[in-house]
Amino acid sequence: MRFVLPLAVLAVVATTDPCLAQSLKPGEVLSSIAVRTISEPNPVPGADGRIHLAYELLVVNPSKVFVTLDKVEAVDDHARSLWSLQGERLAGMTTMYAGARDTLPPGGSAAVFMDVSFAPGEPRPPAIAARITATRQAAGPDGKPRKMPADSPVPATFTFTGAETRIGPAAVVVEPPLRGDRWVAVNGCCDSITSHRGAIMGVNGVLRVPERFAIDWVQLDPTGRVFTGGAADLSHYRYYGTPVHAVADGVVVNLYDKAEEQVPGAPVKGITPENIGGNMLVIDIGKGAFAFYAHLQKGSLKVGLGDHVTAGQVIGLLGNTGNSTAPHLHFHVMDGPSPLDANGLPYVFTRFQGRGVVDDSGEDDPIEKGQPARIDTGKLNGPHIDQLPLNNQVVDFN
Repeated sequence: MRFVLPLAVLAVVATTDPCLAQSLKPGEVLSSIAVRTISEPNPVPGADGRIHLAYELLVVNPSKVFVTLDKVEAVDDHARSLWSLQGERLAGMTTMYAGARDTLPPGGSAAVFMDVSFAPGEPRPPAIAARITATRQAAGPDGKPRKMPADSPVPATFTFTGAETRIGPAAVVVEPPLRGDRWVAVNGCCDSITSHRGAIMGVNGVLRVPERFAIDWVQLDPTGRVFTGGAADLSHYRYYGTPVHAVADGVVVNLYDKAEEQVPGAPVKGITPENIGGNMLVIDIGKGAFAFYAHLQKGSLKVGLGDHVTAGQVIGLLGNTGNSTAPHLHFHVMDGPSPLDANGLPYVFTRFQGRGVVDDSGEDDPIEKGQPARIDTGKLNGPHIDQLPLNNQVVDFN
């Protein structure tokens, strides 16, 4: 017979008596879940004119109860709410690694993708934290959630503040990697979980988000199409083979040039960690920043390891190698020379002209059928200086 209860069950009632060492101090809450940031957020000026902090909260449930996330807020050092998620919006910005929608089962984990933004000139705090409101449910004999018992020593619904992090340095300023008109920023930042933002991976036991600010660049022809004719023929994509330019002065520190072209629209073949980016280049552009160019044509690399490059120099040709289902240039900036073992850093382009935003909502996406894109020309248009193109924005690089 066991008479010992876990301390976590005993220490549940806060008190103002400083002599009761097992009680919680004011402001401490038995939260059942642990929350932390994966890496510190860095401010980046977006093409919408706002300053974005795009980062992730890792949420882990080491308890034996179910925990539903009701509301997630970003707060400053005065507990002022800066931005919040709840309901459908919270579910849409959360990836559950175990569980469903917004409920973590015992032992489950999730990532909440944050996009806190500020108006130009609006004061930004030096640090930021998360205020979490959540509800506990007990695990029934069948392993399914049920209402917490009336005599539970902890409340069902609770709120706490944690995951404090300082705000990092400003975005890197670089030149565009492409030239020409009607380039589309596919899978860009920041207000949805794209294949880039959602690509959290573990390397040597450390969580990395290398593609946080990555963009897949495809080009529309003058009729608004990505390709004309059959989708499987590379020659039907007018921008296939477009020159790719160095975005800044730097030194080549990593490259790969052995990958064959994939067939557009077909399942990719032969992917390994070594060739997932296809034929690629990594260029050290200084101050801890590395520019990554992926999916280049085989044999098109114009530089070698150790070569010095200058901004604007042609370094390769746009291709369809590696993990790619259509010709495109994958570009991002990161804090290390490995495209996998790194965290993505924000960057802005010195100049570009906005034409609008592609509407890819719904399953009937005309671009994938070789039809003209649906473009909302009233969004994000006009000249942009030192800003990051946002998701699905159509831009000209001149």
